[in-house]
Amino acid sequence: MIELNREKLITIIAAGVVIISAGLYLLLYRPLINKCRLAGRECRGIETEVSRAYEAINLLKQNVKKRTFVFEKDISIAMDELTKEGRSKGINFTSITPGKIENSGNSRCKILPIDIDIESTYKELALFLGSLEELDKGLVTVKNINITSDKEKKAKLKTRLILNMYLSYQ
Repeated sequence: MIELNREKLITIIAAGVVIISAGLYLLLYRPLINKCRLAGRECRGIETEVSRAYEAINLLKQNVKKRTFVFEKDISIAMDELTKEGRSKGINFTSITPGKIENSGNSRCKILPIDIDIESTYKELALFLGSLEELDKGLVTVKNINITSDKEKKAKLKTRLILNMYLSYQ
């Protein structure tokens, strides 16, 4: 038999420990490092998305318009804005008739009904109605709407709207 002296035995044990350590590293530790690296990349991607979302939220906060009730003396300015918005969407106003100012039942505001006749396409009408929410001058809601198709051009609409413009008591 081979005689093992103390130095050879220590060398063999050390080599065995190194081989076992390398095997454990390759079998267990290396795959865990790769998983951690992938998770780190995913976290950085999510952090980037969150950062972009915060930037978008901050931009929205800056762009939020504070709509206020219109004063009676500013009705013409608010109506001008309303018609400009409609024209920019392709609306043809055939008639605009402000009604009598009514009590809203709220101590903060009164209501000015505005009777409007327009001609438009379906898309133009939808864009105009959607843009009422974005008006700077005042708060406007649709009280009544009556849509009929033009007899000559089926793609054209004749619409009668009654909008409520909210006025301040001040």
